[in-house]
Amino acid sequence: MSSELPPLRGNIVDYLFEPSLGSDLASRACLTTPEGDTSFQELHERCCQVGNLLGSLGIKPGERVMFSVLDGVDFMSLFLGVMKVGAVSLPINTFLTAKDYGYYLRDSQARMLVIDESLVPLIQQVSHTQELPEHVFVTGKETGGFRSLEDALRDLPIHVPTCECEPDDVAFWLYSSGSTGDPKGVLHTHAHIHASCELFGKNTLGIKEDDVIVCPPKMFFAYGLGFKVYMPLRACARVVADAQPGRPQRVWEIIEQHRPTLLVAVPTIFSGLFETLKHVDKETIQHVFEPLRFCVSGGEVLAPSLVRAWKELTGTDILDGVGTTEMTHMFVINRPGKVVPGSSGKVVDGYQVRLVDENWKDVPCGEIGNMYAIGPSAAQQYWNKAEKTAATMRDGGVLTGDKFYQDQDGNYFYVGRNDDMLRAGGIWVSPAEIESTMLEHPDIAECAVVGVEDEHRLVKPRAYVVLRDNVVPTSELEQSIKEAVRSKLAHYKCPRWIEFVDSLPKTATGKIQRFKLRELAHSTKHGAAADARQSA
Repeated sequence: MSSELPPLRGNIVDYLFEPSLGSDLASRACLTTPEGDTSFQELHERCCQVGNLLGSLGIKPGERVMFSVLDGVDFMSLFLGVMKVGAVSLPINTFLTAKDYGYYLRDSQARMLVIDESLVPLIQQVSHTQELPEHVFVTGKETGGFRSLEDALRDLPIHVPTCECEPDDVAFWLYSSGSTGDPKGVLHTHAHIHASCELFGKNTLGIKEDDVIVCPPKMFFAYGLGFKVYMPLRACARVVADAQPGRPQRVWEIIEQHRPTLLVAVPTIFSGLFETLKHVDKETIQHVFEPLRFCVSGGEVLAPSLVRAWKELTGTDILDGVGTTEMTHMFVINRPGKVVPGSSGKVVDGYQVRLVDENWKDVPCGEIGNMYAIGPSAAQQYWNKAEKTAATMRDGGVLTGDKFYQDQDGNYFYVGRNDDMLRAGGIWVSPAEIESTMLEHPDIAECAVVGVEDEHRLVKPRAYVVLRDNVVPTSELEQSIKEAVRSKLAHYKCPRWIEFVDSLPKTATGKIQRFKLRELAHSTKHGAAADARQSA
């Protein structure tokens, strides 16, 4: 596909609605929720009402509007309506604590806050320790003394002038955080959305107006935001959204009802869906998945065994790819019909990727390096964090914090986060490689590997394993898993310890929080040492 990127003229919201408004598509559904359908025209009108609300409150271009609401028309109209009048959209996770919300409000200096009714008690807690924004609104009926967003919008005009913006004006923020340090506000421009729509959504995936998209990851994350809000809106596709958590059984019910053409998820969901589908007859699976063009996965390691098993069961490819909050969306991905199981695919046309060492020098093909991604959707600033900005962003690119290697065919293979890599026996070991191998064992549903020191202060792999339904953890099973890994990997990569657990700690996007497993391993180790001292 062409990597030519036509220039963006004006405000990104006009660009996103351009193909649908003023055509016969305007009355067609762009969003389907359990509450019903919303057309392109209806969404645009509600965006305008949001813009008029901001104007009536005196919120000016460039000022931040923070919102933490559930997936649906409120989220979309807030995200788009704020940008339409030149203010900055700031979507926030709905699964946080009062302490988190307090930090985001202080850091961003948001002029306005909109929250789901379920968050009212948390924001009331925040109000006891710091001043809230001047304007606080609530979606839903239980407002807790704050203003109702629905009431505030109801009688406002359904048209508002668009604020003419330059492509490099800031349009929205997303917060990005690693395992340490405060969350970082990533500043994104109107041009970043434009580039993601054109180069990835249109040119790479070919999202089009007859697509129906099911994407359990929530809209407030970069992954869900792209696949559920701006890319389908520009392509005139329809999105099926659900405010409930994306558990496999619930996701299957949505898939069965709406028969999507694109299914976008994280490996945990695909694994859970695969287990769910084992109890569904083949005729139903064939019927439900017949319209499905392909699936997209991101955020965590996608086991090659799952890629192959999913293809055999459903007849469709899962395209594993790479994206980061700092890069707006995905910039490396497998291609339909050309999937290389175990790889993250090839670079999206219009982007560049370099694998560099600690001195920013390119590493030879086949060697592990730090991923440095360059492209027209790369953020170039963290809010009020100059040191982090200088360490991560330069020359139109972003150091992603991930380690990869590239094969001779141009495919990239994920090795792990920089802070997740193990050095066992003086050799760098990839947790992702061990995990992918372990996931080929028929009794393992999920697993995660971290490095733990043994009695000689040498780092060894420790695996946390979630077994499939009705599988009983035994010492014999543990030995079977170790032997399976040892038969495929070097001996020093075999887990020294395996611990069976009911679940793995994860972020709301489904990413495994390995730092929590390292903390657990550390406490377990010291607890065992204390027990040994007491019994001595």
